[in-house]
Order: sequence, then C-alpha cells, then structure tokens
Amino acid sequence: MDNTILGKRIKELRTNNNLNQKEFAESIGITQSTLSSYENGNAMPSNDVLVEIATKYHMSLDWLFGLSTSQTSITSIGDIADILFQIDEFKELRFELEINDHLPNDIETEENHWYTAIKFYGNDSEHPQNASMCQLLGSFEENRNSFETYWTTKELFDIWKRNRIEYFSEMPLTKKEYHELDNATRLKFRNELAEKKYGPKSQP
Repeated sequence: MDNTILGKRIKELRTNNNLNQKEFAESIGITQSTLSSYENGNAMPSNDVLVEIATKYHMSLDWLFGLSTSQTSITSIGDIADILFQIDEFKELRFELEINDHLPNDIETEENHWYTAIKFYGNDSEHPQNASMCQLLGSFEENRNSFETYWTTKELFDIWKRNRIEYFSEMPLTKKEYHELDNATRLKFRNELAEKKYGPKSQP
C-alpha cells in the first residue's frame, strides 16, 4: 500500500471539511502529530482509525486508498440525507423543493402522482453554480437513458461518469456562514422577509 496516496487523500478530506490538523485529529481520536505523520506518508493508519474516518465522514475506503474516484460511501437513506443537507449549506447552490402529496381521497392516478422534485434554477444569479447543476443533470438524464435503453454499454456509461466527476471537480464550492441571532434580531429579519414577500402590513 502506497502511504503517500493515502496521506494525500486524508489531507484532502480534512481540508475539504475546513478543519485544521488539530480539529481533524480530535474528531477521529488521534493526536495531531500522528495525523501529520499520516498526511506526510510516514505512517500507516490502523484499521480502527481508517474505519473511524470512513464512518465519521461517510467516506469510501476505496477512495481513501486511491482505488476509486468516488469519495462518498452510501449505504442508507441517512447518507443521502447527509448529502442533501450538505448541498444546502453551499453559497453557490440553491435548490427548491416541489412537493405533491395532496391526492384526492389519497388515491394516486395516472395523471396525479405522489412525488417530490428537487429543482435548480440555472439562471439564478445569486447562486452561479446552479447552471452547472442543470448542465450535469441534463447530461446525466441523456446518458442514463442511453444506457437503460441499451444504446450504450455499462463501460461507456462509467467512463462518462468518471469524466463528469473530473470535470466538475474543478468547480469549488464554499460553505455559508451562519450567525447566532437573538430573538429580537431574528424577529426583525423575519418581518422584513414577510413584508418583502407579502407587502407591508395594513394599519388598522
């Protein structure tokens, strides 16, 4: 096993989570000096440490070892929820949810289905990477359809996915900053938003 690749992947994981060495080391129960030796390729993490990293940060061990380009290990709906919550924390992205769960007599028909849709508006100037998401999802729909209708092979579909991952990896994202608000400030902001959306409250 090449400790250099593993060390680079651990460092990449740490920096992607905006953690310094001390913070990351504490999160997985090791010392900062031990983490430094991992990142520099001078030592190999134990199996317990590797499992702790993979579990805590929902990472694929294959990715950590340089055997895969897919970072995330998804084994449950909880992992999907974690990814969705992370997407919501980025400044450059904003998705809207469309929920259709009001069915007459709770009966689904051919024209009226129970569904939830996640929508990215590509021309949203406040969230510039929405356009990238529209491009990605549009291309994914086309290529997935070609694969599922037997026009292309699994090998070519996998090559397309790897190419897309590599291409979009050059587009960094930054996390939003949230500040704790006292009740008075929160109420003020809430009223301002309501007034902007519904207009000023009429005076009696």
